Amino acid sequence: MAESLRRAVAALRDRAGAPWGVTASVGAALLPDRPRPAEVTASLRDTGVAAPDVAGLVGRIEGAIRETVRFDAQAAARTLFGDAMPANLLVVGAAYQAGALPVSASAIEWAIELNGVAVGLNVAAFRWGRAAVADPAAFAAATGGAPAAPPATAASVDLGVLAGETRRLVGVRAARLVGYQGVSTARGYVDDVVAIWHAERAAGEQAAFSEAVARGLYRFTAYKDEYEVARLLTDPAVDAVLAAEVPGGQRLHYRLHPPALKALGRRGKIAFGPWMRPVLRVLARGRVLRGAPLDPFGRTAIRRLERALRDDYRAMVHRLAGGPTAESYATATAAARAADLVRGYEDVKLAGVQRYRARLAELGMDPV
Repeated sequence: MAESLRRAVAALRDRAGAPWGVTASVGAALLPDRPRPAEVTASLRDTGVAAPDVAGLVGRIEGAIRETVRFDAQAAARTLFGDAMPANLLVVGAAYQAGALPVSASAIEWAIELNGVAVGLNVAAFRWGRAAVADPAAFAAATGGAPAAPPATAASVDLGVLAGETRRLVGVRAARLVGYQGVSTARGYVDDVVAIWHAERAAGEQAAFSEAVARGLYRFTAYKDEYEVARLLTDPAVDAVLAAEVPGGQRLHYRLHPPALKALGRRGKIAFGPWMRPVLRVLARGRVLRGAPLDPFGRTAIRRLERALRDDYRAMVHRLAGGPTAESYATATAAARAADLVRGYEDVKLAGVQRYRARLAELGMDPV
């Protein structure tokens, strides 16, 4: 029987011809008078057809619509649940949180319960999909991937001539910078990357350098300080996720480790009760003082270092963008990518800065 099946598949391949591939499966039912499969099912696929350019497709989509949210739902589902099946509910949750579905969360969860299939799993997937938009950093930490992109604010920040993956990266990060500091900061970021993009065209159609700058400049611009922590903790989208995850929850506590208390020797986090929320709201609005002379947190060593990293990185990538050659382009891209070495907070971040400086020195750059 196996030899007959192999001959049948080989015959199909011969008829199809290269570069077609053939997949065959054997039906489980057997005819009563014949000890062989009742049917053989074969499917053909053209192995010469390449997968589409995902970055190009995404760039075209984002150039034609107002808002996008993007993440790898299947990979996230496998990480969270050990199975790709809940991926569709992750997408539904993200679509709901982004405001794309004109129904309530309770109605969607009621429909899941009514269906009666893997109710707990699918409800959890729906809620995790909401978290992908409401708290991209937490979603990324749970799934081991990059944060899901929040809706882009194309109406307030013009992305200019940027295209492809660079446009996607900049659109996502410019939207976050609007919330982080304001439209002017987001526009300044976009202008910097657009300038790099124009200079990069002298080296051809490559985009690795501008993509690296889009990531690195954002990383150094949007450092997480006291204002940003307060803004994120009081974000209404986070409240929505918490309400979904803990229905009827009454007493919300914030576990924080303020740098001022750390400087005084406090080693662990402190739990602050609901009374802290109005304080956090006021602090979040104080982000207009970030980096200004009246910034009460701006004089600490870590904040001065973060601003220096941002300013020196910006100057470095503009300098490297001048008159690129094949060799200098590779070096410039590597230097721009080195920003990814700086992660975390406080001591972890300081260790990353040392690695970043060492990498720039390896590339012949003057480290910050």
